[in-house]
Amino acid sequence: MYSVPACRRRTFRLVCSVFVLSLVSALTIPVSATDLAKQYPATLDFSKQNRSYNWQTGPQDVWRLESFEYQLGDQFQIKLGPSQVVLGKNGSNVLWAAVYPDQPGDILKASGGQGDHITSVWLRFHPARIGELFPTDTVGKQGDADLIKQARRLVNHKLRSSWHAGARPMVPSRESVVIDCETAERERRFYVIDTTKQTARYVDAFRQQTLSVPQPLEQGQAVRIFDQVWNAFDREYALFAVKPQVDWQQLKQEYRPRAANAKTNQDLAETLNAMLAELKDLHIYVRVSGSFLNGYQRKRLFNASPAAAVKLLGPLNQIKGLRWGRTQDQIGYIAVDTLSISSLPDRFAAALKQMQGTSGLILDLRANGGGAEPLARKMAGYFAAEPTLYALHQYRSGPKHTDLGTPQKRIFAPDQNWYYRGPVIVLQGERTMSSAEAFVLMLAACPQVTTMGDRTAGSSGNPRQLDVGAEIIVNLPRWIPQDANGKSFDTVGIQPGVPVKAAPEEFTRTADPVLSAALKRLRKQTSDLESSEAVLVPRSGNNTQQ
Repeated sequence: MYSVPACRRRTFRLVCSVFVLSLVSALTIPVSATDLAKQYPATLDFSKQNRSYNWQTGPQDVWRLESFEYQLGDQFQIKLGPSQVVLGKNGSNVLWAAVYPDQPGDILKASGGQGDHITSVWLRFHPARIGELFPTDTVGKQGDADLIKQARRLVNHKLRSSWHAGARPMVPSRESVVIDCETAERERRFYVIDTTKQTARYVDAFRQQTLSVPQPLEQGQAVRIFDQVWNAFDREYALFAVKPQVDWQQLKQEYRPRAANAKTNQDLAETLNAMLAELKDLHIYVRVSGSFLNGYQRKRLFNASPAAAVKLLGPLNQIKGLRWGRTQDQIGYIAVDTLSISSLPDRFAAALKQMQGTSGLILDLRANGGGAEPLARKMAGYFAAEPTLYALHQYRSGPKHTDLGTPQKRIFAPDQNWYYRGPVIVLQGERTMSSAEAFVLMLAACPQVTTMGDRTAGSSGNPRQLDVGAEIIVNLPRWIPQDANGKSFDTVGIQPGVPVKAAPEEFTRTADPVLSAALKRLRKQTSDLESSEAVLVPRSGNNTQQ
């Protein structure tokens, strides 16, 4: 038996041992450790159809990190000490992360930028990787909500660099991780990680595209710039006439005081952007120090699958802005994906001449976001039998928002040399926008043309740029777009002659319901045509050899 003093000594040693073990555990396991995989369960997955999502972030999405590190074998490694992370999400799915170290971190191993010091990290990854990128034992309590403003700046600058569609983030494939670093050396270091192939590719093209430093404004400069923008829209923005719900004076009263409090050009640009987003116009944007701000957007389905086109049509030729080919049963296909290349009409003419011998033609404008309308007029001329009215527009004519000038006619003329007289189907959708919508109207006015698909974007403004100083640029749309009957198609878009409704999941790498419907219709339409009948013919008086 032990004496009473001996028992007390034994008990004291046991209590001390338990205390020491508890203290060690407390020091090695963060008390406020957070499992972000449980906090943000992943329900979205990668889509082959360029599906993009709205996002949001708030104070509850800012977290303290004990450290942040990413390593891929002996090829790539970055390491940051204590940091904070801001997460952008759709529902519970994290679509992006912005990491800010308390002190600059290090690029320890990389094929470009090794030795640079990291001031921020922009991350794009599959939502299911959130717990892997930010292990539970590194995530502490909620962070500083003031970082959200910085993170939004990073989004505006970085989002269009990878995995986006329509200025909204997509869900990357599971093997892809994008690590985009700003550095103290004022060089941007952009890495594309493939976890399946175990590669880390450095993209030097982004090196000089660094996040700008906000510029301080002079006394009274913010208000002067605000008034300049507000007054320009007040005088020139014709679409006020079809948006009676917008109280422009009230918006001035609401946003002008905010502008007066702006200390930097970034602060002012964000205020202008917020005010102009109230107009819900896809053609309005604000750019500051070369970076576009995330303005008004609405969900627009991309009703196409470029990958499926090859499966449905056969091999396609491709150059920038143009894809073309023909099926084995001699149906021609030309996709015009932009109107921003001056040489496009000549390239289109060359592709069209290869359509001789086809029984019909599909013109695909579903991926065309616009550009220069005169280019569209040149290409549409191959399908016109005579000069044709295709659209009208109205500008402002006075100080009142309802003061509109006489509708101005827009006419396109036939090409002087060639005429495609065979049946044509034009494919359109919500991504068909701006001058591409005018292109649709031109083609729809031709008797041999049928339009198919979905409504267009409903946004055509013939804008001008306002350079208001402080490295701020504002895009100001100026006209009301109308069809040939004088009906405005702003917001509502141009309806197809033959609607083809399809859900996003129906577009896959091997399936395109809109293109399939067009092929079916054209085959039925051309089944009675003589195969020897020429569809691309010289205009009267044209002696050019085919």
